[in-house]
Amino acid sequence: MRARESSRTSSGLRLGWLISFLVAAVLLPSSLCASTLSDTARQLGRKIAAATGPGAVTLEVTNRSSLDEKSVREVRSALEAQLQSEGVHAAKAEQAIGTVEVVLSESLREYVWTAEIAIGSDEKKVALVSVPRVATGTPFTAALPMVLKTTFLFAQEQPVLDAALVEMPGGSRLLVLDGDRVAIYRQQPANRAGRWDLEASLPLAHSRAFPRDLRGRLLLRRDHLFDVYLPGTFCRSTANAVAPLTILCNDSDDPWPLTTDDGSVRAFFAASRNFFTGALSPGIGKVSNVPSFYAVAALPRSGYTLWAFAAVDGSLHLVDGMTDQAIRGGKWGSDLAAVRSSCGTGTQLLVSESGDLASGNSERDGLSALEIPDRDPVAASSAVEFDGRIVALWSESSGNGATAIVRRNNRGWYEAYSISISCGN
Repeated sequence: MRARESSRTSSGLRLGWLISFLVAAVLLPSSLCASTLSDTARQLGRKIAAATGPGAVTLEVTNRSSLDEKSVREVRSALEAQLQSEGVHAAKAEQAIGTVEVVLSESLREYVWTAEIAIGSDEKKVALVSVPRVATGTPFTAALPMVLKTTFLFAQEQPVLDAALVEMPGGSRLLVLDGDRVAIYRQQPANRAGRWDLEASLPLAHSRAFPRDLRGRLLLRRDHLFDVYLPGTFCRSTANAVAPLTILCNDSDDPWPLTTDDGSVRAFFAASRNFFTGALSPGIGKVSNVPSFYAVAALPRSGYTLWAFAAVDGSLHLVDGMTDQAIRGGKWGSDLAAVRSSCGTGTQLLVSESGDLASGNSERDGLSALEIPDRDPVAASSAVEFDGRIVALWSESSGNGATAIVRRNNRGWYEAYSISISCGN
């Protein structure tokens, strides 16, 4: 079992989430008062000018916070005006003596603005200012009830690592990954009982011994049927036709993709353990390393992507390409996934909850949906409980759902479920 089990004992955070959800207390700070923005921008401008001296620089302002476009324009205008008064003016690269890259980011309690300054061959300098976050009174309209829908897919006695439902010639197929094979099941149209008949079994060849707490990923592909990622092993299917379908495996320490997109950010998996090392390839913006983690989810934002990492120490890290914000003290589990929906921000964070947290029954894990509108997780659904422990949670290749693997308490079998989100009334 993963180390997450030992840290899932408190129910306080769930109660806090529920209260926030019921009273809709989380607000989106769409703007601060103009004087506060301008004062802070002028403060940053003075620090930049002290580092650059008079002259021309290229100025780039990137917003990684929840400030709206109007607020960002106010910040840039005040910043440029202050720089001008200090003898520093913005210019094109060929006319500039250096570069100034300003990033508007935020933490749980304040906005943090940083400027990275490079003049000629001198060592880069950093200027930083902060301003408390102020709620504007605009309610977060996405904090409406959402409903998690679960669809049972499959069960077997052997441990299931991942599963995927795919449309293929002749009907739907269910692909089931375990430590020995990829099994392909077909449901006959006349089979109303929902039973899947085994159509093919593709053994996974590997020369390295797998860790006891094995994890694996099954990803559907466009130019072939699927890829399989296992610790120290990579497997690839041939064509996307059912027969004659084969699979080729080889030893590999290449990083695993963190989303279903093959060209996405990747991370290295510890071949002898059950987690990712934290080394990213390529990095997320300027962040090339994060703490070791069990799971990750990508949440699209306007102009960038917010990445959520479930670290092995029980913390949740939010990375936007410039900053790494750690949220500690939460009692969510170590499994999470991003799911697209027509609700709220359009992409929710699906998180596991231990049985102690979800219902008081330590043998029943739950799943719930969170929104992260302003870097603070907010409960967006009630928990769906399972009769057992959640041992894996992966985003589906479509992005519109997630696959949850549950180990049943009563008989020890493994069950696969498809999880989706619908908007409540």
